[in-house]
Order: sequence, then structure tokens, then C-alpha cells
Amino acid sequence: MKKILKWIKRIFVAIFGLLLIAILGLWVSFYFWKKEVINDLPKNSLVINTDKGQVEYNLTGNSDKYMLMIHGSPGSVHVAGGQSFVENGFNVLTISRPGYYKTPLSSGKTPKEQAELYKNLLDELKINSVYVNGISGGGPSSIQFALDYPERTKGLILRAAVSEKIVEENTEKGLVYSFFETEFGTWLWIQIAFTQADDEMNKGISMYIKRSMFPRELSNDGYENDNNQFSTLEDFPLEKLTVPTIIFHGDKDDNVPFSFAQNASKRIPNVTLFEMKGKTHYAFLGSYGDTINTEIVQFIDNIEAHEK
Repeated sequence: MKKILKWIKRIFVAIFGLLLIAILGLWVSFYFWKKEVINDLPKNSLVINTDKGQVEYNLTGNSDKYMLMIHGSPGSVHVAGGQSFVENGFNVLTISRPGYYKTPLSSGKTPKEQAELYKNLLDELKINSVYVNGISGGGPSSIQFALDYPERTKGLILRAAVSEKIVEENTEKGLVYSFFETEFGTWLWIQIAFTQADDEMNKGISMYIKRSMFPRELSNDGYENDNNQFSTLEDFPLEKLTVPTIIFHGDKDDNVPFSFAQNASKRIPNVTLFEMKGKTHYAFLGSYGDTINTEIVQFIDNIEAHEK
């Protein structure tokens, strides 16, 4: 019996040792991965002072048409996207919303304050009007901008957007959940997620994670503020939206309910709902994103055709 217990103890120690070595190896891989990610962050963004506060932005293109890209939660100027729109003849203005990267949270906590920040940025850059393209957590400030400054909004594009209060289940966060909220846990989750998606989706997810969540201290303030704002979001007077609007939303979205898009499309006067059948919240990060971008360009072409 003593021999059996001794062997069990040896096996347990061996398994524990192998597990410890594996974790150490993963952590070393993560350490060098994070270091490379930080070194590879784009350096082309600018920070400008406005009457509302500082804001990080990037402006590309050479056109008289402007598109303002408003990122989700988390996010940054580096993941706002828009290159395909530059290729389609737009100037694309990307930003970091307050609390993310180089835009301080003091520049605007609420959707209304953030909308005012965008307006002041346009003033500083001498841009008269824009097509507002808001995704996910960028939805509330996109809607607010179109409500408060319709004369500066040529059209509103909402992609899987938060448009009403998000009620979180009142459950305690366990150790596993807390672990995956750490940088190391997030990285490990990415490796697991890569086994579940195709190469094109993996490429989009990888880019998004690298340029919006690391280092974590550059997005913590914005992410925490977003969660607070979304949980107390007041009902938008969507019936008062006067600008042409198009909504893209997957009916399999587990992050922002598809019902948000359905409700908004019933209340906004001049709206088109593009239901993405079978698509999740991350459909825009894969090849399907090209389909959406084509629809957006067509939406804008129709607006401009009616203006002539």
C-alpha cells in the first residue's frame, strides 16, 4: 500500500511539474507576443486640442466626401477601419473615443459629451459634414451625434450597434471569468478562439485584439466607462432622427441583441435594416465585411443621387 501511495505521489508531482512548465512556457510566449504587439502599434495618429478636450485621430484620403469611423468597445483609432472607403473615394476620419489610448476620459464620458467632442474635432479640422459610421459600442455616440448635429450628418451607418440600455445579468464573476479578463487570459482566449474560426476571421480578430486591447492600461478607462454608460443608457428619441440611416446587424449576435436593430428600425423614420442572416457580432472582421462595405457605398451613392 505504501508503494502505491508513493507512486501516486510521484505521478501527481510529475503532472504538476509538467503543468507548471507548460504555463511558464505559455507565459513566456505571451510576454514576447505582447512586446511585439506594442512595438507594432501604428504611429500615424495625431492628438489635437479642442474646446471639449484632447482627441486622438487619423485622417486619410484626398476627397470632398468624409466618413467618421467610431469604434466599439474596446477599440482605438487603430481599429476603426475605413481603408476600403478611402479606396472608394472618401476621406476617412478615425478616432479613439474618450478613455481609449491617447484620448483622455475627461474629453467626454456620456454619449452626448462624446458627440460634442466629435463636433469640435470637425470644427478644428474645418470639416462641414460627415457620414457617421458607428460600430457596436460606438453606436450610442453615433446616434447622439446625428440627433444633435443633423446639419453635420449626411448619413448614419450603424453596425451591430448598441442603441438601447444593456441589462447585464446580476451574477458574480468567478475566478475563470476574472482570469480571462487579464492580459494573459485574453491572449490565451485568442489562441483558443483561433481554432474555431477560418483564416480570414482569425486575421481580423488578431488585428482587432492587438490594436484595441494591448497594453490594457490604454483601454481600461474607456471600457469601464462604456459598460457604465450602456447599463444606464436613456432611451434615444429615435423618431426625431432626420438623416438617412442604415442598420447592419447579425441575427445570431450574442453581444448586442438583434432586437436592438429591430426596435430601432421600427422607430427611425428614414431607415433601412440590413439583416445579416446567420451572422454573429464579429461578421465585420471576416470576408463578409467586404459585402457590408459595398452596401454602405451603395447607400451613400443613393443619398448623393437624391441630392443632385
